[in-house]
Amino acid sequence: MKEKIELIEDIVQNGLNSSIDRINRISSFKWEIKDIEFKLSKDDFDCICVYLIASNFNKIAFSLFIKTSDLPALFKDFSGHLSNYLMRIPKVYEVLASEIGNIIMNSVLSELANRMNKAIIPDVPRTLSGSKSFLLENISAMIEENKNKTVISSVVSVKTEQKNVKIELYFFFENDIMDNI
Repeated sequence: MKEKIELIEDIVQNGLNSSIDRINRISSFKWEIKDIEFKLSKDDFDCICVYLIASNFNKIAFSLFIKTSDLPALFKDFSGHLSNYLMRIPKVYEVLASEIGNIIMNSVLSELANRMNKAIIPDVPRTLSGSKSFLLENISAMIEENKNKTVISSVVSVKTEQKNVKIELYFFFENDIMDNI
């Protein structure tokens, strides 16, 4: 089982590296991954969560958490602009988090699909706001047959122009996926 989890972690790492390349093509600042830790973070914080479930393949689900307090710096680095007016519009940050989450999660999903030699079509990512623990509990409950899934979590430290930002990712894999990679 340990070898299979290491294989999934390798897929996640390759997908994350690919996602940073994609983000850098459209961002005003060049992002870089400082660190990827495969660990379960016990931190709880106010955040925007982006989650994605593949419509044609319900064996996996992804969720991504960005601290609400990090969103202004991410917005500035992503768009190159930060005005006091935009800071008062929470929907702007939700759209940004959704776009970042979409890029990251689809890059990991693409890496997984390539390794499985399978076409996986993701749903449009959805966003929620609240405390991380509450959102994670509710997303976990929405995932079909969650008891048969292995959870891989990681904390990704990303260096932007403004600051180092930690983004938490959770990947829910049905156990038989690991046998098919």
